[in-house]
Amino acid sequence: MSPSWESLLNSSAARLSSSGTKREPAEEKSGAAILGVGESSDHEIHIWTERERRKKMRNMFANLHALLPHLPPKADKSTIVDEAVNYIKGLQQTLQKLQKQKLERIHNTNVAPYAYDSLKLLPSQSSTREAFLADHASSSNDMSALLFSNSTTTSPNIIPARSCSVFQTWTSSNVVLNVCGGDAQISICSAKKPGLFTAICYVLKKHKINVVSAHVSADIDRSLFMIQAHANGGCNEFGTAIVAEDIFKQAAGEIIFWLSS
Repeated sequence: MSPSWESLLNSSAARLSSSGTKREPAEEKSGAAILGVGESSDHEIHIWTERERRKKMRNMFANLHALLPHLPPKADKSTIVDEAVNYIKGLQQTLQKLQKQKLERIHNTNVAPYAYDSLKLLPSQSSTREAFLADHASSSNDMSALLFSNSTTTSPNIIPARSCSVFQTWTSSNVVLNVCGGDAQISICSAKKPGLFTAICYVLKKHKINVVSAHVSADIDRSLFMIQAHANGGCNEFGTAIVAEDIFKQAAGEIIFWLSS
């Protein structure tokens, strides 16, 4: 007897129902596995981030500790922070003190930039060519007398004429300036300072003074500069002509300011 259509349909439905119930646990299992992998990955990222943060903090505290050499090697973090704060405050006080001393020193100095009032003009011992020959006619064969004897016979009421073969000399405690026309000899004696010769050359260059030669000597405590220079004169910012002598004096005044600062 052949099966009826109704029994065939029922058996097919039963098979489909059984196959569907078997697939559901597999699908649920795969979804749970994916969720577990995602949670594990986030946890590992969090652990790595925290590890890097702590490593960075350790390095920062180690660097800060190295800047405070008076601390013991095994100081804790709170001690390092407290000592760093105190050290910074001490540096700020030292900076304010040094700035105050610098301002007082600049205020008390008698030499200002572009001023040369501290240079004293030494009285000239020269006279005219005729008076010089007359004073030394009796000792013309004695070269030392011609070079080093003073012209004492010149009347004090007569102002000697300026000659381009005679030095005009200005002095201060650290600088001696000898000017003869467009040429000058500048002698500088100073305590050792880094960059001093560079500053001197900068001042001379600013005033368009050419350095012909320079001799530098130094010991443990001081430096000595002997500079031969030449200037052609020029004009200031107002267009007024300036002779070489005034240019040298302005430069010497600035050098004195550098030495006193």
